[in-house]
Amino acid sequence: MKQFLIALVIGLVLVNCFGSLVGDWFGFHIMMADEYLSPWENILALSIIAVVFVVVGFIVAVSVVGTLVMGALAAIAALFVVGVSALWPVLLIIGIVYALRRSNREYAR
Repeated sequence: MKQFLIALVIGLVLVNCFGSLVGDWFGFHIMMADEYLSPWENILALSIIAVVFVVVGFIVAVSVVGTLVMGALAAIAALFVVGVSALWPVLLIIGIVYALRRSNREYAR
């Protein structure tokens, strides 16, 4: 949550800075109902747009990371299942030998 708030603040600061620069350099202003919005209303509108973009970006980033982690876990599980299914006879023999050797040691004592 802390990283999300930091990203949100950074996004708002960038939008405010670039919004002011665009307004000064290019004369870009938002119009509503045939009237120009004041500079503060411009910043507010662009900030709301920026917050929406930040939230959407956070959701996309989290879903991409979640998909990658889930895919990696599925690949590891698949390799484990393939390994066990291909090597079960060897694992069975090792288990039998271990059980027999362990029982022989107990009788020897």
